[in-house]
Amino acid sequence: QFYESVSSKARSKPRSPSRSSSNEEDPGQRLEARLQAAEQKRLNILAKSQMRLAKLDELRQAAKTGVEMRFERERKKLGTKVESRVQQAEANRMLILKTYSQRRATQNERSSQSMLRRMARESKYKERVRAAIHQKRVAAEKKRLGLLEAEKKKACARILQVRRVANSISHQREVERRKMRDQLEDRLQRARRQRAEYLRHRGRTQKSIRVNCTRMHKQADLLSRKLARCWRQFLRQKKTTLDLAKAFDSLKINGKSVKSMPFEQLALLIESIATIQTVKALLDRIESRIKASRVGGASDLLSSLDNIDHLLKRVATPKRKTTPRPSMRSREAKRVASVRETANYLAKSSRYPVRVVLCAYMILGHPEAVLSGHGEREIALAKSAEAFVQELELLVKIILEGPIKNSDKESGSALTERLTFRSQLTVFDKAWCSYLNCFVVWKVKDAQLLEEDLVRAACQLELSMIQKCKLTPEGDNTALTHDMKAIQRQ
Repeated sequence: QFYESVSSKARSKPRSPSRSSSNEEDPGQRLEARLQAAEQKRLNILAKSQMRLAKLDELRQAAKTGVEMRFERERKKLGTKVESRVQQAEANRMLILKTYSQRRATQNERSSQSMLRRMARESKYKERVRAAIHQKRVAAEKKRLGLLEAEKKKACARILQVRRVANSISHQREVERRKMRDQLEDRLQRARRQRAEYLRHRGRTQKSIRVNCTRMHKQADLLSRKLARCWRQFLRQKKTTLDLAKAFDSLKINGKSVKSMPFEQLALLIESIATIQTVKALLDRIESRIKASRVGGASDLLSSLDNIDHLLKRVATPKRKTTPRPSMRSREAKRVASVRETANYLAKSSRYPVRVVLCAYMILGHPEAVLSGHGEREIALAKSAEAFVQELELLVKIILEGPIKNSDKESGSALTERLTFRSQLTVFDKAWCSYLNCFVVWKVKDAQLLEEDLVRAACQLELSMIQKCKLTPEGDNTALTHDMKAIQRQ
């Protein structure tokens, strides 16, 4: 088929007459000759291409072998270089490690030596401080024991003095009792004699009765004038209870105002002399009214007042008298007077100290500034202060406006109770006793905390002075400067 396709594509060329005759004679031979020539040419081309491919393969193999040989040489060369560098780096690393270990060992040795020196120095300093504190404690303990012994001697002397005075007073009372008994017997005998004379002279008594009536009228007139004069003098000097209540109300110190008033303003208002005098006058008048009602027996509600003398001792501030040291004679002469003053101190002191009363307003207005904590004592004190202030304001309101009606809201009933001055006095005094009890309990605890803070501050100051002055355990202060000595004395 190939040959047929090739022969069909062949063109008919004009041929010469000589060839045309021969070709016409043998076309098969001519075609065979051409095919052989084409085959020969193809074989030649194939041989050339095989030769060229063989040369290219030889060149490629030669280049490949050259590249492999060059790569092998470079690889060996780089291997030797890398190995030498690795060895050099290993040597350098070992040298650096050796140097670092030597330096670290030197630093550790230096730090250990400095730490040992520092520990030795601190131990010496601590020993000096402990020795100084121990000396101070021993001195303080000796001083405390001396003070306790002195106080014990004073207490024993006071007890002996009180016993002697009590014996003398009992002896004096016994003498007075005997005198009174003798006087009563004399009076009884005199009364018997007068009764006998009266029975003898009974007929002449009508005239004496008329004279006594006129005399009684004159004395009543004189007494009324004296009473009016005393009342006017009382109004000028001491004022009435209503005036004192009005003066207290004009101060504008009540439960609502103290809560909205700043702490500094409230403190200045309470510490002013006018406020203290006004409140003290009102409290003294209330105390006098309570005593008068209890002594006169005008009210049964005031007959069961609580005895708070032991609480008043805690809050009382006795006056300090700086007198020169008396001689032995004057000392013996004044023992009886001092014992009497000690016995009558509670009788003269006020039942309602004005500063304790004003503290209730401070606690009510600013409890966080007055109270140092939020324990049970502080909560009870705040509640009792609020109740006491309410009862005091209600008492002042009754004085100003008269008896008022109070509805019983606690029981939920609609019954109203009429509050008078006497009934409110009892409620006021009970609230005062409750507040004073809570105040004393809180004051004792607060005083203990204050004492602990002062002792801690004193120890810190002493330790700071020892550290600043660098005192030795022996107390040597010869190397101190003038400023250090001033600090030590201070």
